[in-house]
Amino acid sequence: MKKFDEKKELIKRAGIKSFAAYGYNKTTLEDIAGMLGMKKNSLYYYFESKEALFREIIEDEIASHMEHQKKIYDENLPASKKLIRAINCLIEFIRERTVKYTVRLSTYLEISKVIRQSFPDFQKRQRDIFHSVLKEGIAKKEFKRHNAKQLAKDLSDLIPAIFNNHYINSDAEFAHEVDFDVIAQEVKRITSYIIDGIKIK
Repeated sequence: MKKFDEKKELIKRAGIKSFAAYGYNKTTLEDIAGMLGMKKNSLYYYFESKEALFREIIEDEIASHMEHQKKIYDENLPASKKLIRAINCLIEFIRERTVKYTVRLSTYLEISKVIRQSFPDFQKRQRDIFHSVLKEGIAKKEFKRHNAKQLAKDLSDLIPAIFNNHYINSDAEFAHEVDFDVIAQEVKRITSYIIDGIKIK
C-alpha cells in the first residue's frame, strides 16, 4: 500500500505541473504519463480519468485550507479577530495557489473557473465558517444584528472577485508576477470597513 500511495503522490505532483503548464482543458493523461516515463494505461490503475486526478489534487488543497479555518474558528478569540484571521487565511490560500508554480495568468484563471464550477462545496464550507463567526459575534453582542448568512456569502464572493479583477486587468504574463501585496492590502482594507460597520462600539 505504501508503494501505491507514493506513486499516487508522484502522479499528483506531475499532474499539478502539467495543469500549470498546459491548463486544465489542454492537459492530457498522456502529458502526465510522459512526465513520469509511464504509459498512459498505467495511470488508470491510480486514477480513472484526468478529472479524477484533478479532483483529488484540489480536494487535498481544500482539506488543508479548511483545517486551518476550523482551527481559527475554535480559538478563544473575539469574533472580530476570528473573522479577520479567517479572511487572512483565505487570502493566504489564494496567494499560495497563485505563486506555488510558474503558471501563465490565463491558465490560472482557466483553472480557477474549473474549480469554482466543480467544487461548489468548497465555497459553501468557506461561507459556513464566516457565517458561524458572524453569528457568534451577534450572540456575544460584539456585532450589530445583521443578515449573517448574506454577509458570509458576500464576503466569500467578494474576496476571490477582488483577486480575479486584478488578475484579469493585469498586463503580467505569469500569475506570480502580479503584485500580490497590493491585492491583499485592498482586500484587507475593504473587509476592515465591513467589520468596522457591524462592530458594536
